[in-house]
Amino acid sequence: MVDYLPFIIFLMILAVFLRAESALTVIYMVIGTFLLGFWWNKRALGHVEITRNYDTHAFLGDVIPVQLEIKNNSILPILWIEIHEGLPVDVRAGRVVKHVFSLGIRETKVIPYDLVTKKRGFYPIGPLLLSTGDPLGLLQPSEKEYPSSSLTVYPQIVNLSAFRLPSRSPFGTIKHHNPIFQDPSRILGKRSFQNGDSIRHIDWKSTAVTGQLQVKQFEASIALEVVVILDLHQENYSIKSTYKDTELAVTTAASVAAWGKHHHQSIGLVTNGTDPYHGNQMPNPIQPKKGANHFINILEILARIQPGDNLAVEDLIENASSNLSWGATIVFISGSFQDATLDILFKTRKRGINPVMLFIGQSSDFRLLKKKAEYFKITLYKANDTLDLKTIGTT
Repeated sequence: MVDYLPFIIFLMILAVFLRAESALTVIYMVIGTFLLGFWWNKRALGHVEITRNYDTHAFLGDVIPVQLEIKNNSILPILWIEIHEGLPVDVRAGRVVKHVFSLGIRETKVIPYDLVTKKRGFYPIGPLLLSTGDPLGLLQPSEKEYPSSSLTVYPQIVNLSAFRLPSRSPFGTIKHHNPIFQDPSRILGKRSFQNGDSIRHIDWKSTAVTGQLQVKQFEASIALEVVVILDLHQENYSIKSTYKDTELAVTTAASVAAWGKHHHQSIGLVTNGTDPYHGNQMPNPIQPKKGANHFINILEILARIQPGDNLAVEDLIENASSNLSWGATIVFISGSFQDATLDILFKTRKRGINPVMLFIGQSSDFRLLKKKAEYFKITLYKANDTLDLKTIGTT
């Protein structure tokens, strides 16, 4: 319209000079329509309300239905409005979410579409771009951007049915669903026999001395802590298979955490990867705890974490194991094991901590690595794919 303004003014002057009232009427109508369209155009998008309804968390391979609601809160109809929803490739279901429609007074338009989680990660859903224009199309369309919301896709979890952890207790760390039970290897003292006491716990020597039946009292034994140390330093993975192996490493960490939750163990997580949600910084260590909420917190980190070049492996292990109590277990997951790594793991073992190594990927000298691990009395597993994970512990 602005481009034709000089021409319209010329026509107005010409119509006045020629006293062409009908032409002036048409010109006035055009100008009035222009002003109405300008006001309508500015007002329309300011009264549009957008809502996205969907599950913000999902697992790999899930199909997530999304309900996109566009509501016109104005007393004026919107003759046409165009929307375009921006979607990441890794969750897009194949078609572009782009529609043009009209909205009546107080009308709500619901546009359904699906998201397919093809890859773990933290994704923005949106932004949503809206545009509309005046009834006659005399003005440039107005645009408005509705901000994006997030979708967290958890990593794949493999059932580690045969997985076992070493323990310095002769009764192991997993004995009963109740984490507290008596450990016959730790005698706390003796007391007089009471109804219900097991005959096996009678101390016959003390009974002979006192002349009364005496039974042994034992210390309570608790399930030991497990800390998953996930190495995502890029240099420790083969260039040819970095993506595949690092994704498998994350899957392994998530599977070990799920295994710990299933067996009512305290599970923690330490990693040197980068978290894009927090400026590509290393995430803070998650201390060993139990419970479903704690497990979800671990999955949140594992959903977002990416390979990086942060803390070296030896420093990572040292920092993670420095505050652990005697008898705790660390599960170290990496795509490379150097002699220095074995040395630091052996030092943790001498401090009473049980190290377990999970090697991710292929290695031509794995047999040599296994011999070194056996020499240091360190448990070593290997996984090249998820099928290997399912059979860990069977051999």
